[in-house]
Order: sequence, then C-alpha cells, then structure tokens
Amino acid sequence: MAVVAEEEWPVRRRWLRVLLGLLLFVIIVLLALWFGRVPIATRVVDNNLAANGVPARYQIEDLGLQRQRLTNVVIGDPRNPDLVADWVETRLSLIGGTPTVTTVSAGKVRLRGTLVDGRLSLGALDRLLPAPSGKPFALPAIELNVADARMRLATPLGVVGLKLAGRGQLNDGFRGTLAAVTDRIAMGGCTMQRPTALLDIAVRKEAPTIAGPVRMQAISCDGVTVQSPRATVDVALGAALDRWQGTAGLRTDRIAAPGIRLASLDGQIRFNGSPARTEGEARLRAETLQSDMVRGGAASFAGTWRVAAGRAIAAGRIEGRDLALAPGTRRQLESVARTATGTPVAPLAGSLAQALATAAGDFALNGEVALGTAAGQPLVTVRTLAMESRSGAAVRFGDGAGLELGERGGLRADGVLRFGGGGLPVGRIDLAQARPGGTVTGTARIARYAAGDASLALSPASFAFSPHGGWRLKTVATLTGPLGSGGRLEALRLPLVVRASGARLSVDSSCVPASFQSLSLSGLRLRPASLTLCPADGALLRMEGGRLRGGIATNNVRLAGALGGSPLALSIGDVRWRHADLGFTLAQVAARIGRPDSVTRLNFGKLSGRVTNGTALAGTFADGAGQIGNVPLLLSGARGDWRFANGALALTGALKVADAAADPRFNQLDARDVSLALRDNVITAQGTLFTPEKSVKVAEVAIRHALPSGSGEAQLAVPGITFGDGFQPEELTRLTFGVIADVRGTIRGNGRIAWSPDGVTSTGTFGTDKVDLAAAFGPVSGIKGQVQFTDLLALESAPGQIATVAEINPGVAVTDGVIKYQLLRDLRVAVKGGRWPFGGGTLTLQPTLLDFSSPRDRNLTFRAEGVQLRQFLQQFDLKNIDATGVFDGELPMIFDQSGGRIENGRLVVREGGGTLAYLGELTKEDLGTWGNIAFQALRSLRYRNLELVMNGPLAGDMVTEVRFAGVSQGEGAKSNFLIRRLQRLPFVFNVRIKAPFRSLIDTAASFYDPKRLVERNLPALLEEQNKRADPPAIQPPASENMP
Repeated sequence: MAVVAEEEWPVRRRWLRVLLGLLLFVIIVLLALWFGRVPIATRVVDNNLAANGVPARYQIEDLGLQRQRLTNVVIGDPRNPDLVADWVETRLSLIGGTPTVTTVSAGKVRLRGTLVDGRLSLGALDRLLPAPSGKPFALPAIELNVADARMRLATPLGVVGLKLAGRGQLNDGFRGTLAAVTDRIAMGGCTMQRPTALLDIAVRKEAPTIAGPVRMQAISCDGVTVQSPRATVDVALGAALDRWQGTAGLRTDRIAAPGIRLASLDGQIRFNGSPARTEGEARLRAETLQSDMVRGGAASFAGTWRVAAGRAIAAGRIEGRDLALAPGTRRQLESVARTATGTPVAPLAGSLAQALATAAGDFALNGEVALGTAAGQPLVTVRTLAMESRSGAAVRFGDGAGLELGERGGLRADGVLRFGGGGLPVGRIDLAQARPGGTVTGTARIARYAAGDASLALSPASFAFSPHGGWRLKTVATLTGPLGSGGRLEALRLPLVVRASGARLSVDSSCVPASFQSLSLSGLRLRPASLTLCPADGALLRMEGGRLRGGIATNNVRLAGALGGSPLALSIGDVRWRHADLGFTLAQVAARIGRPDSVTRLNFGKLSGRVTNGTALAGTFADGAGQIGNVPLLLSGARGDWRFANGALALTGALKVADAAADPRFNQLDARDVSLALRDNVITAQGTLFTPEKSVKVAEVAIRHALPSGSGEAQLAVPGITFGDGFQPEELTRLTFGVIADVRGTIRGNGRIAWSPDGVTSTGTFGTDKVDLAAAFGPVSGIKGQVQFTDLLALESAPGQIATVAEINPGVAVTDGVIKYQLLRDLRVAVKGGRWPFGGGTLTLQPTLLDFSSPRDRNLTFRAEGVQLRQFLQQFDLKNIDATGVFDGELPMIFDQSGGRIENGRLVVREGGGTLAYLGELTKEDLGTWGNIAFQALRSLRYRNLELVMNGPLAGDMVTEVRFAGVSQGEGAKSNFLIRRLQRLPFVFNVRIKAPFRSLIDTAASFYDPKRLVERNLPALLEEQNKRADPPAIQPPASENMP
C-alpha cells in the first residue's frame, strides 16, 4: 500500500496545480468583473429599459452584493417625468442562493399617475411592472422606508395630491402617514370643496389598519349643501384587502337643502363586511331641524344597515322631538279653513284647522321604518308610525304588515290607522290587501264630528285603491252648519261616490238624490226639500291636472219657505254649476214673496254668475220682470249685473216700468241707472225714469222695502217735465188725450208711495209756474198752482186745491181766473168753482164733478153776472162801436168723446136795456142814397130787450138765437118822414145764426155795426113794404114764427 501511495502522489499534485490555476483564473475574472460591475450593470439595465421602451436616467452610486444605491433617478419623458427620486436604495438577501429584495429605501420621491376606469397608471413605470400573477393580493415581505414620497394623481373627478412617509415591514410592522388633498372634486352631481385626509397607516400580521380624520370645506349635491363635513375613520382591512371592519364618526356644520335646513348632524357608523356583503349599525342625530313644513329640536335614527347583492337597506327606529310645523304651513291650514268661510263646513274646517295647527305646534314622532333599494328602485317600509302632540292629538299606524312602497308591484298595505284627541275627529281606517301589488281595500269609520253649531256625519266609508293607480270611495255625508251671515243649513244629506285614477278624480258621475231639512240665509228660510243632482261635464266634481272640473245640473227645482218673514215660493227651471270657473247659470227663475194679498213677484229669464274673491258671488241677469208687493207698478225687461257679498245682494242695470192697473194711467217708462241692494233684510233701489222713445227724463225714484215687516216706501222726484212741440202729455198718459192738447210749460214735484201689510198709501206735491194748453172749450194760458195729493196712485188730492189761470178763450177771452177743485179717485175731478173778472162783471164756473174714468158726458156751467156790454166789446177792439147795457146768464157746457157743446146757453140784458151806436163815418158814395138814409137813421139805436140763446158744438156749427126788441133811434141819429113813419112800427128782430161758435163775435158785431144792419136787412124790409098795403109783422127768414 505504501508503494501505491507513493505512485499516486504525483497525480494528485498535478490536479492540485490545475485547481489552483482555475481558482487563480476565477479570482482574476471576478476581480475583473468586480471592478467592471458598474459599466456592466449599467449596460444590462439600459438594455432592459430600452427593451421595454422606458426612457430613464440614473446614476449607480453603489452596487454591492447586498446593497444597491441609485441616485438622480428620472423615469419617463425628461420634460414631464413619471418618477423623480434623489436616491433609491435596495438591499438583497442571498440566503437560499437566490437574491431577494428585502429592503427598499428612498429619499424624496415624486410620482405622476392617472386613474382611468378604476385602474391606476404610472406612465412609463407601467411597462416595468410584472404581469398580474392571478394570486390573491398580499403585501410583500419587504421593508419599505420612505422619507417623502409624493404623487400627483389625475382622476376624472379632479387632481389629488398624495404624500406618504413611513417605514417598516410592509406585511408586518409598517407604520406611516398618508396625506391627501385637492381643491375640488366633482362626481355624480356633487362637488367637494377642499377635501383633505391625514391617515395613520399600520400593518400588523399582514392586516393593514387606517385611522384618522377626513375633512372637507363643503360639499354640494343637487341643491344640498353641507358645511364643514368631517369624519374620523378607523378601518381594519383583511390581508388580501377583501374584508374590512371599523367605525366612522361623522359630524357636520349647517346642512341646507331645498325646503330643509339642519344646524348640525353627528353620529357613528359601524361596519363589517366584504365586497359581497357589508353591514353594520348606525346612530345619527340631527339638531335644530328647519324646513318649509317642519321645524324641531332634534331628530334621530338608530338601526342597522346592509349592502349586499346590489341592494342597500337601512332599518331602525326614527324619532323626532320638539317638532312643529313651520308657521307658514300652519298659516296655510288656517287659510284653507278661511276659504270655507260662509259655508256650513266653516266651523268644522276652522276647528279642524285649529286642532291640526295646535297639534302641529309641538309634537313628537317615532316609528319603525326601513329604507333601501331593490333592483335599482327605492324601497320604503313603514312598520309602525306614531305622532303624539302635547295637545293630546295622536295619529298611529300599525297592527299589520305595514306599508311597503317600491317592491313587488308597487304598494303593499296592511294595518290600521287610528286618530283622535286634541280636537281631531275620532276615527279608524282599516287597510287590507289580498296580495302584494293587489287592490287595497278598507273601511273608514269616523265618528260624528261637531264644532260650534256645525256637525258632519259620515256613514262607514268603503274604499278600494290599486297600487297601479286608481281608487274609489263610497259614503253618505250628512252636514249641518251655518251658512253665510246668520244663515244655516240643517241636515244636508248627500251620497258620495269618489273615484280617482292617476291625477284624475271625480265625485258622483251619475245622478244622486240630495235633501236638506232646512236652509236659511240673509232672511231666506227654506223648508225641507229634495233635489236630484246630476253631473255636468262628466261628474259632480272632477279634478284633472290639478284643475277643478265638472259641475252640477238639476231642473224643475221647487222650493218653499220665507224671506224676511214673508212667505216665499221659488221655482227654477234649470240650474247649472261649473267648478272650473266657479260659475253657474239659472234659467226661468220665478220667486213669489209675501202673503197672497201683497205678493212680490220676481222673474228672471236668465241669471248667471260666478264666485269671486273666494266668498262673493257676481254675475248678470236678463229678461227680469216682477212687481213689489202692492205697489201698482209692473217691472219688466230688467237686465244688468248683480253681486252677493258679505250677506248683501246688489243689482245694477235697467228695466221698464208700467202701470199695473187694468186701464193704465201712464205709459210704460224706461228705468235707467237702476241700483238695487238687499242688505239686513231691507231692499233699497234707485233709478231714473225716462220715456222710451224720446228719452225725456220723467222722475228719479228711490225705493226702500223691509222684508220682515213687508213695509216700505218709494220716493219720486220730478225735477221738471217740459212740454212743448217735441213732447206732449199723451206720450206719458192716455188720460190727457182728447182733453187737452198743445201743452207748453214745465211741471215739477215729488211723491211718496208707502206700503205695508195694511195697504198702500201715496202722497205728493206737483205744480207749475206756467202752463199753456188747448182745451175743448178753447185755449188756456198761464195756468199756475200746486196739487197736494193725498193718494198719488189714485190721483186723489186734498180738498181746496187752487189753480190760477191767466186766460181762457173759448171765443171770448176771460183772464185772471181762479179755480178751486179737488182730484178724486177713479179719475174724477170735483170742481168747487171758478171765477174770472169779465166785462166789468164776473164769469163763474159752477160746482161740478168731471168723470174721466170712462167715456161719458162731463158738464161745465159758466154763469155771467153784471157783464158791461161796453167793456165786453172793448175786448174785441171794436173802436167804431159803442154800446151800453148789463147782461146776465148761464152757459151750460157738455164735453164727451166727440168734443164740447153748449146746451141752452142764455145771455139776457138786464131791465132798462141799452144802446148801440156806430161812431164811424160813411158817405153816400159808400152806401148809395137809400143806404145812406138808412145808416143815418140807425147809426144810434136804443133797445129794451136783448136775449141770446146758444146751442151746439164748440168746434162745430153753433145755433145762436138772438131776440132783439124795443128798438128806437138813439142820440145822434137823423130822422125824416120815412124814418119817423118806420119808427111807429114795432121792431122785433128774431135772428137764428148757425155758424162756428168762434165766429159769433163777428156776427154780434154785425148787429152792433149799423153799416152791416143796413146792408143786410134794410133792402129786404123796403121791398117787403112796397109789396103790402098794410104793414105786416116783420119776421126775418132765419127766425122762428112769432105771434
């Protein structure tokens, strides 16, 4: 064996030399590599960066086996790099034969990143990151030491600045801080102003925790503004970041939203879960709630919440204390009640509004609710809800599955709603639903509700409504309450069937019977009545698009009662009421007011109107007619406007007025500018009367009528009716036709008509300063005087009325007369007498009664006494005639439809006779020889007897018989043998004259004028004398036979 060992030694030495040589070579190579490591590493890194397309600059400050340090690192576009670091250092572990990074350290690091579609991009650095391994996320077992790492992160919501500083093992033991800040973030309609976060990050046993404050200056979302929101979060994450658990303490300053404001909100939210399901608890409290509807001290929520499978839900108890409806809302309740003013429901509405306002002034609210989403739709569930007020009012819902809105086809309702106390009506509404999404049915039972002197009773109301839209309610309402000012409605019974679909609501789409026990308003009292109310425009009441539609129609309405204590019967042919414009139309309205012996009749062909200012009624009327009580005036053709407000009725317009007598005493007149008012059971009216064709103002009328007593009065003022060529009395009254004509002058005065249940009285005073007219007996001028009427309507005056007459001229003018008379009813005039100075004597009208009520004879007898013939003739300006003698006599006149006439009028000269003399001069050439002889003989005559008898019409041929006897020559007459012989003859003239009465004076002048006597009679006398031997009795042809 020694030999073998000695032989192997050289071989071993040779291999040793080889190994030493190799080792020396390796050492030499390693030394070469060590000293050339930086250039080599630089080329490797550059090649790797170039292969990935990543521009970069850096310096290798140290490259050891365990420690590597780079400085001035810039990655990305040099002008806008994605990463800048002053130095980066890594440490490797060679344990196990594979180098492993165990530590990464950096000084100041600046990164630029973007967040797009939920993915973070670091620019050029993305190309150096390893591809996802598909394994669950886990923090690496690397120690990270960062002094100041900052990132500018651009997101669709805004640019966020991040800062990280910390050190320690990333999967266990790392501690650091993360700060985030930005100016503004906008997302989902929300804007966050100056959000900041300062979070402490710690990792223990691979589980990160994050804790710290998150603040914002303000956040605004669709009109909601939250001032200074802040939260303190404390979150523990799972190792794979797939679970979380923690709390968030919330607090804000003022919160403002449309219609609502909160002084602050604070609370705490606990959570625990994963991306698939997260749940927790929440306690939130709001202070000083203010909204357009509700204000209060505090409101809170305490419950649980859950987010899972795309659904979110929060369930718990809500509470509110010291709550109150806003003053504006309470005023709205009061204003709604005021809209019922004047209606039977006014006390009920007022009491209910007061109870609601009081209850809403201080109440607490609590209930069990759930809020959430289902399939992206909101879901609200109310298990119980209660409102309790300090006033004692309470509203509670429960005793069932509750209310659900938003799931399984819409609404689900099951429970009982109870209310009452504190002035509220007491009631219970039972809700039931056979299946979710099906029709909800129920019954409402509300006790009789009374307030003041009003009450409302509802029969059990059955109802049904579909969650998909549409509901129906059926009940019978019985209402009692005040109406207007001092009015009242008793037991109005009306069946109601209410239907609704969407935004459309209707009440009673078919006719329904309605009735009431009594109705009173402004002196109107109606006895029990029944009506059939039918829908107009589809329903008695219809609501569409927030607008009221529909109406009420009925016809053949018959109502009875009293108005102001007077019996009333009212019939209306047709009634139409419209809700859209609160208007109505009545046709064929007939009202009968008062006892049968003094009934007031009012008829209107059409009366329309509408509600204005909430409580007033106003409209127009046409074809009005009627008569007020016993006032003998007929009203017709009334048209105009009317208004009813504050218990008062007012009408304005025009109408026609006619005499109610079967034989009218005056023609129909127009009443213009008429105003009528009914207030406090008193009717007042004013108007002006005109003639319809010529618009001559006749009178101003003022009427006052008290309904309770049935008494009243009418004042008539006639400022002045002027008659002349354009206007005559027959245009006012037929009574003057055929009696007077050609009236000229002005009549003025006033009258008063009063009526009561005992009857009608009327008085007045009318007069004129001067009226001229033509009467049947001749023209009359200068009539002056006043008439005191004791019964104006009957045209009856007080006794002893006096009228002065400047002149009456029936052919012989008489002047300065005075007539005493009295007007009697039935169109009669009692003439007490009249007196005129006449020819030195007097002309007297004898007492008589003139009846104008029907065609009949009317007698006037004039008596002449002591008429001096000389003065009488002077009235006719007969300057060439002188006469003496005194006459007396009577002229009976009769007037009828055909005119006036004189029957057996007689004028006789007094005893002693008189004389007639012609004072003029005539020559022989004027008369001839015989005429001149006769004229000279007869130019002055003396007579003993002279008598005139007159019969005949004043407007026709008057028959006048003149008896003229005892004629002899007077002083100044010439005589000769022929004249003296003729004087021995008895001269008797019997002359019968048939001529118009107004030519009598000319005929009389022919008697008095010798010229006319000679011309007309002497030739005939001479001719007759020559024929006879013995002188016969002289008888003119126109005279009667004489003995």
